Amino acid sequence: MRKFTGILVILLLLLFTGHAQYIIKGRVTDEQQFPLPAVSVTAGLSASGVLTDSAGNYSLPVLSLNQEITFSHISYEPVVMKVGFENAPAVMMKRTGIFLSETVVQSFERNSSIRNIPAAVTVLNKTSLERFGSESFVPAMNTVPGVKMDERSPGSYRLSIRGNLLRSTFGVRNVKVYWNGIPFTDANGTTYINELSLNDIGKIEILKGPSGSMYGSGTGGVVLLSSNIPAASGNSFQFKSTAGSYGAFTANATYNQATGNSATNLSVTRQQSDGYRKHTNMRRQTVNFNGNYEISNRQKINAIILYSDLFYQTPGGLTLAEMNADPTQARPAAGIFKSAEAQQAALYLKTMYAGFANAFRFGNNWNNTTAIYFSNTNFRNPTIRNYERKTEQGIGLRSVTKYNKQFFSATFGAEYQYGFINTNTFGNKLGEPDTLQIHDEISSGQFNVFLQADFNITANLLLNAGISYNNFRFGFMRLNQLPAVKERSNFKPQFVPRISLLKKFSNAISVFIAISKGYSPPSIDEVHASDGNFNKQLNAETAASFETGIKGDIIKNKLSVDASFYWLRLGNTIVSRRDSGGADYFANAGKTKQQGFEIAVQYLPVNNYNRFTRQLKLWANYTNLHARFINYQQGTAVYDGNKLTGTAPQVFVLGADMITSTGVYANATFSYTGKIPLNDANVFFASDYKLFFIKTGYKVSLGKKILADIFLAYDKSFTAAYSLGNDLNAAGNRFFNPAAPQNLNGGFSVKFIL
Repeated sequence: MRKFTGILVILLLLLFTGHAQYIIKGRVTDEQQFPLPAVSVTAGLSASGVLTDSAGNYSLPVLSLNQEITFSHISYEPVVMKVGFENAPAVMMKRTGIFLSETVVQSFERNSSIRNIPAAVTVLNKTSLERFGSESFVPAMNTVPGVKMDERSPGSYRLSIRGNLLRSTFGVRNVKVYWNGIPFTDANGTTYINELSLNDIGKIEILKGPSGSMYGSGTGGVVLLSSNIPAASGNSFQFKSTAGSYGAFTANATYNQATGNSATNLSVTRQQSDGYRKHTNMRRQTVNFNGNYEISNRQKINAIILYSDLFYQTPGGLTLAEMNADPTQARPAAGIFKSAEAQQAALYLKTMYAGFANAFRFGNNWNNTTAIYFSNTNFRNPTIRNYERKTEQGIGLRSVTKYNKQFFSATFGAEYQYGFINTNTFGNKLGEPDTLQIHDEISSGQFNVFLQADFNITANLLLNAGISYNNFRFGFMRLNQLPAVKERSNFKPQFVPRISLLKKFSNAISVFIAISKGYSPPSIDEVHASDGNFNKQLNAETAASFETGIKGDIIKNKLSVDASFYWLRLGNTIVSRRDSGGADYFANAGKTKQQGFEIAVQYLPVNNYNRFTRQLKLWANYTNLHARFINYQQGTAVYDGNKLTGTAPQVFVLGADMITSTGVYANATFSYTGKIPLNDANVFFASDYKLFFIKTGYKVSLGKKILADIFLAYDKSFTAAYSLGNDLNAAGNRFFNPAAPQNLNGGFSVKFIL
């Protein structure tokens, strides 16, 4: 009887335990929605767990529901989510971007791994962007071969790809920018990238060279921005703050909410800096909302809403003598012109931008994404010479339809943008508008249609061909004259083709060649520059490009390389000039040729989560650019053979990144930038300079629901009085904008899983 009773008790206990245990089932995919095997799935603080199978499925026993489940894989960013039911939603894991061959990109609407794209493409993921902190895009962008981002003073950005900086006295020009596939560059050709906070961006793809067959006008390249969208279900709140030298301070609060069919992100950022030089204060406040909504298994909607309020003072360029005497000073008074401080030279930007995209899948082979955006910008710019106020309004539409079959795919669509500017120029009386000088209204419109086809000639040989038709115009009216002056600037419509061939070897290495044409009308700030004239004689820039490259893993998951050689020839090259009063104007200056070599190498001697040093990554990037004028005469001066203004012939960057099992991490970078010609005559050059950066931090979990990160960073220049951005062809030889010789900053972030 006792034996029977004992057996009965054991059976009852087993029955009770079986009823108390739940089985959570789910599926894990990568960014392309492909199943992801060998992902470790654990519940709570448990060290034991299960691995996903070849179909990405898992079945995890737990004692109770409403637990935190952790998904981890050495090549992907970890995901933590709370599961309150047995059938968990699908989890998407984002690649860490360590291995070149695994990085997924959207370039040329391919949505494929980077080694399958027949073009020079570089990706900066969230880890790469925040490697230097969350204050500025500049240091991360400057690690990319062939890319140079300038910051003449805090908040004042310029961007060049493969040496195409000559047109940019300020701002971002001749580079097309999209945000989640929605145009961010407006119809005027202007991109206010300095209105964005780094906290709002999760990934940046950079296409180098003419890409007009898919993206319209531009000879420099294309930048594709992606938002921070949570990868898995759950709610979280994160607060980040940094402080450093010269009054630098940044605070960001981010709320993420995600369910099985929606994901939203709300981010608020406040940033400020007093600057190294006098009169370089900067204040930026942004509020950014992003939402992804899955309406059905065939339809998704994406929304972006941004409000940005930016103010920064412009100290003006210095002569070499002024810089050597006191690199911290703002531009002093000279002749009839007052100083930058007396005139309160600054820039005020307030922008509201809203973009919406609808993605719909037709059957198994067809899908369409249609996006629309609206923008409104209030712009004020007191300068040493005058005071400009303007309102810019824009609207745009982009629609892309794709067809995919086994060995063939086609992409076709259209993009339309319209912009309207009401601008007034006054005299500047100590920072206040004085007598009206100019009242203009300017409209701009551009339209392009595009077609692209991909043919898999064999399993490892891809032919890509595309072409676009581009139409561009400006309308102008001067209202402070009677009768009002009306003018137009119409640019001859252009067909822009591109053809490329990609060969894959052993699923690890790809080699490609590409031939393309480029077409770039001037932006509104070139047609209507600070001299106040409407320059309808300014012609569009054209380009012819040849490129070849190799990319992939030399040793799988250990050593990767991405190298390219290109030859680019520009016609009707647009150059900046300044008159005796310091006003900018632009002209077509014959032809230029640019040929270069770019290489990025990454090596992972350690990549093992079971060791103290979990990961050690060593990397090196090198840019060699030979850029020359080949048919350029200014007055009686002939500049044929001169170095292209604003281009560094060599840039070299070395980096090392380490992560340990204790949560301690470290990043170090050394970079060298060669001498830069500052005027077309090649009389003045900026000295070469060397920079060193180091950052160390500690990441820790405080209980189950709090993740913390604290860090300290230091950067130093080994060159006295260097500039991160110079004024080109400056009047009075005021080329130099000295940057801080060293900076120290620290910060922390705390993430609460709700």
